[in-house]
Amino acid sequence: MLYLMGSIITRKRKDGSVAWLAQIAIRRDGKTVLRENRTFERRSVAAAWIEKREEDLAKPGALDALPEDGQKRKDVTLGVAIDKYIEDSAKGMGRTKAQVLKSIKDYDIANKSCASIGSADLVAFAKEKLKTGVAPQTVANYLSHLSAIFTLAGPAWNIPLDAGTMRDALIVCKRLGLTQKTRQRERRPTLEELDLLMTHFHDRSTRRPSSVPMHRITAFAIFSSRRQEEITRIR
Repeated sequence: MLYLMGSIITRKRKDGSVAWLAQIAIRRDGKTVLRENRTFERRSVAAAWIEKREEDLAKPGALDALPEDGQKRKDVTLGVAIDKYIEDSAKGMGRTKAQVLKSIKDYDIANKSCASIGSADLVAFAKEKLKTGVAPQTVANYLSHLSAIFTLAGPAWNIPLDAGTMRDALIVCKRLGLTQKTRQRERRPTLEELDLLMTHFHDRSTRRPSSVPMHRITAFAIFSSRRQEEITRIR
């Protein structure tokens, strides 16, 4: 007889913060054949990890394929985790976000095993990215997209990426000035500026009928208040 048990334990740290320890144990004929546990910052994420692991382990042959406790997927690289995130995103993602994540695979950090990545590696990546000439706001955008993978990798795919490591790196990058918040718009275009834009786009459309009708898209964007990706997805 096979029994699968999942539980969540509240743990208080020395600094007073709370962590959630999610545990899974499988017993067969009175003996524990598998035991796994992971610590999370939120109870909901811990519960999601238990639910996902129970679902995976319930599949035929899953237990036979499992290595010793704590050894699963330790050699998976960050590049593989990025591909997994893009592939499994049921809602899909914007083209820009997908391009950002894929471009990270060109850096050394993508070849490191997830289990070995520390906050220092993420800070080094931020510095390397900044040297390419991008603004600190852009570096912050890269880390923001990457942090989503750090949050989901453990509970969703049992890939050992530590969300706490990413949080530490974000704090360090901010303190060192490697990242900054996106600058807020200070004003809207004037009517005169809009007239110049509309005239330019209309003239271009007249000269090149096959070009994108930006004068129409611009007008629609202004009156609908939709973002660029929302507009381009409308059918």
